[in-house]
Amino acid sequence: MNIRSRVSAAALVFIAATLTVGAAASADSRAHTSADSVSAIEARPNDGSGYWPDFSNTGYANTPANAGGLGLGAYPGRLTDYTSNMSAGKPLTLRYPDNSVISFKRFLALKTVIYGDNLTFVGCLFEGTDPNDNLVQIYSDNNIKFLYSTFKPSSYSMPPGNDGTVSSSHSKPGTPFDKSWQLATTMKEAVAVMDHNDIWGNAGLEMVTGFPGRPSTWTNNYIHDMADTSHDVYHHDGIGPQSEGNGGPMVVHHNTLASLGNTNALALQGSGVYDHISFTDNYVSGWGYAVHIGDVDNATNITVTGNIFSAELEQLYGFLYGNIWGGSSRGSTWRGNLIQARAGDGNRTYSTADNGKYLWPDGGTRTTDYTG
Repeated sequence: MNIRSRVSAAALVFIAATLTVGAAASADSRAHTSADSVSAIEARPNDGSGYWPDFSNTGYANTPANAGGLGLGAYPGRLTDYTSNMSAGKPLTLRYPDNSVISFKRFLALKTVIYGDNLTFVGCLFEGTDPNDNLVQIYSDNNIKFLYSTFKPSSYSMPPGNDGTVSSSHSKPGTPFDKSWQLATTMKEAVAVMDHNDIWGNAGLEMVTGFPGRPSTWTNNYIHDMADTSHDVYHHDGIGPQSEGNGGPMVVHHNTLASLGNTNALALQGSGVYDHISFTDNYVSGWGYAVHIGDVDNATNITVTGNIFSAELEQLYGFLYGNIWGGSSRGSTWRGNLIQARAGDGNRTYSTADNGKYLWPDGGTRTTDYTG
């Protein structure tokens, strides 16, 4: 079997252009509008507007080269199994020549172990069942890319508990696991580019945070449904990069991070210095804390701008963890972050009177923006 599967040149050009545009977009997400002119403060994931990353515009089914892709749970015509003898009960080892592009493949395994440098996965589906091990382990020295791919438990076509919405049914999203589901880990020093992926039913993506000249880049991803509410287990991070040593640069731009849990949407929790971390134009709802960058005086040059902090999902603690502002986060910027609050939302800290107001780093809302 030929293990190198390539998408068309036109598809890669389209996807590369998408990444370039996403990374360079203005920090003011309110300037962007969808076809029906819904703004950032008005839109929610899976509301039909397509403004935020959700099931309509992320994952293998929505890959640009797969025009008219089928819905979640139905394999597009281009998607084929990596091999016929895959099993959710045994590991799968993949060895690719450096610089390979792997497209429209389904990987089913207890754990998928990937070897090879500068690999790109486009329109792929990664599925598994074991919550106590990595769904994907990556042994790569420099770079790894996942574009328009889906990471999910194999037993479910829709997230249990919410029928594919974030919380419009007001039933708690969850995974079928009673322990952590470790989704993807970079075992060496590969820096990840994650774009337009549908990532659910997991307990964190343990990725390298980046190095000078090689930023870790997260754009347009739908990261959701991580708490196991059926077992009252909530210790689940969204983006939880490896925490040893210094971290950064890192770009987290225009993602949806929505989950119940007692940890963090962005969890930078190490003792090293986190430098040049950019968290811009994201939709964040739920979690224990939304943004955790450093613990005590170890964050510098942090940019948090243009985000929508939504009260849609219940939140256990607050939007900002750690002593990273008020002088501690040296050279940093907090601007244009808004609260979205509607009647019936799960986060009762905020009311409809807060909707559209500016969120300050102390968790309070104001009619004027933070300038500190």
